[in-house]
Amino acid sequence: MRRIQTAVLGGARSDIPLILPLEAIEVEAFRREHAADTFWCGLLLGGCGSRLATKLYTDRVCHFAHFPDSDGAHVCERRARDVASADHLYATAAARTWLHAQGHRATVRHGTPLGSVVDLHPGPRARGLRLHLDAAIAPVWDDERTEPVLGVSVPVDDRTLVDRRYVHRVRFDSVGTARRVRIGTQSFARGTEWFALDDCTLTPEGLHTPAVERITRARTTTAREGLWRPPAPASRKDHTPPELRLQAAIASGSRLAVLTACREIEAAGLHESSGAEPVAAALERARAWLDGQRRERLRVLEQLRQAVHDGAVDAVSTLLERVDRWSLEHRSQEERDTVAAAMRLLGTHRREQETRATQERQEAKRRALQADGNGRRQPVQERRTRPDRAAAPAGRPAGPLPRSRQPDAAAAAHRRMQDILRDLRRLGTGLGPRTLTHLLRSLSTALNAAGDRVTPQQRQEAEDWLRRGRRLRGAIANPAPETAPTGSDIRAGSRPNVSAGSKKKRHR
Repeated sequence: MRRIQTAVLGGARSDIPLILPLEAIEVEAFRREHAADTFWCGLLLGGCGSRLATKLYTDRVCHFAHFPDSDGAHVCERRARDVASADHLYATAAARTWLHAQGHRATVRHGTPLGSVVDLHPGPRARGLRLHLDAAIAPVWDDERTEPVLGVSVPVDDRTLVDRRYVHRVRFDSVGTARRVRIGTQSFARGTEWFALDDCTLTPEGLHTPAVERITRARTTTAREGLWRPPAPASRKDHTPPELRLQAAIASGSRLAVLTACREIEAAGLHESSGAEPVAAALERARAWLDGQRRERLRVLEQLRQAVHDGAVDAVSTLLERVDRWSLEHRSQEERDTVAAAMRLLGTHRREQETRATQERQEAKRRALQADGNGRRQPVQERRTRPDRAAAPAGRPAGPLPRSRQPDAAAAAHRRMQDILRDLRRLGTGLGPRTLTHLLRSLSTALNAAGDRVTPQQRQEAEDWLRRGRRLRGAIANPAPETAPTGSDIRAGSRPNVSAGSKKKRHR
C-alpha cells in the first residue's frame, strides 16, 4: 500500500491542500507550524473524509496515516496518494488568485475522473482553459471556447505542434509543503520554455506567455511555406508584371509561393508571347532557385539523419529548426521517419536533463537540511539511539541545547516571516478567508520565533496583517472533527481544534 503524502486542512470537504515533508527533521518543524491544525483525507482528493495523523520515522519516509477504527485498521479506497495527488487543488487555488488579479470572475470546476482535468471559465472576456493533468481525457484542439493546457506527462504529436505552432503545458514544483504552478510553451523542434503563472495572461485568444510573442514574431519574419497562401482574387485585374511577381515570391523564401507563381505564368503562356524575354528569364531563375532548394533540402535531411545517428543533440536541434520551415504535407515518408527519430532523441535528452536536475536539487536540499540540522540540534536518529543525555561528550553538559545554537533557528524563522510577508503583499487581496487565516497563523509563529532579527518596519507590517486576521477570525467557522482523537493520537502529531473561550474534552 502506498503511503499518503497529501491531505487537506480543516475538514473533509476542504480544498486547502498540503504536503507532508519526507524527512524527519522537516516533519518536526511541520508539526510545530501546524500545531493547531487538523489534517483530513479530503473528498476532493478522492479520499474517505476521515482524520489523518502525521507519522514520523527516521528509517523510512514520513507520511500521513488514518486513525484506526474501533474494530481495527481503517479501510480507505483512495488511489492517488503521492505528492502529485493534490495538484488539481493547487491548480485551482493558484488559478483563482491569478484570474482574480486580472479582473476575471472565474469559475473553476474539477472534471471527471477527479484529479485529471481542471476547467477554468473566466467569463465572456477571455477564452477558457482546460488543464489536462494526465492523459485520461484526450484534449480537444478545435474547441473555440476552451484551450487545452497539457500536463508534462500528456503526449502531443509533431503534426499538432506544426499546425498550432505551439501548445501550452503546466507543471508543479514542490516548495516546502506546497506546490508551485508553472506554465510552459512548447513549439515544434524546441524545448518547453517555463514561466511563473504571474508572467502569463488570459486573453480572448487564449493563454498568453512571453514565449508566444517570440514564436509569433519568428513565424512572421521567417517564411514557412506551409503558412503561405496565394492572394485572394482581386476585384480588378492585377497589373503587376509577371517577372516582379516571381521576384517577390523568391524573396519570400517560400517554395510553395514560387511554385504557384511559376504555374500561373506557365498556364497563361506569359513566357512564350512576343517580347516576353524578361518573363522567361525570371521563370528560369525561379526554376533554378527551386532546384537549389531541393538540393538544400536533401543536404539538410542527410545532415539530420547523420546527427541523429551520432547522438549530436545540439546539431539535431539546430537542423530541426530548419526542417520546421517546410510544410508537413510535402514531406516524404523517409523525411517523416527522420524527423520522428530526431524528436525522439531530443525527448530522451530533455527527460535525462530533467531527471539529472531533479536529482541535483534533491541532493542540494538534503545537504542543506543536514547542515542546518547539525547546526541547530542533534539529529533525530541520534537522539533516539542515544536517549541517555549522560553520554554527552565531555565538556558539554547534558540537558537542553546551548543558546549559542538558537540564532540559527531565529534566522530561519526570520526568513520564513519575510517569505510570508512577500506572499501576502502579492496575493493577500486574492486569498480566501480560510487560506488567509492559515497564512497569518504561520506569520505569527515565525514573528515570535524570529525575535530581535525583525526590523521595526517588518514588525509593523506583520502586526497590521495580524490585526486584519483577528477581524476575520470571528467570521470563519472551523468545522469540528467528527471524533476527538485519543491521547496517543495527540502524541502522533495531530491535535483537535480548540475554539476561543472554550475547551473540548478528550475522549479516552
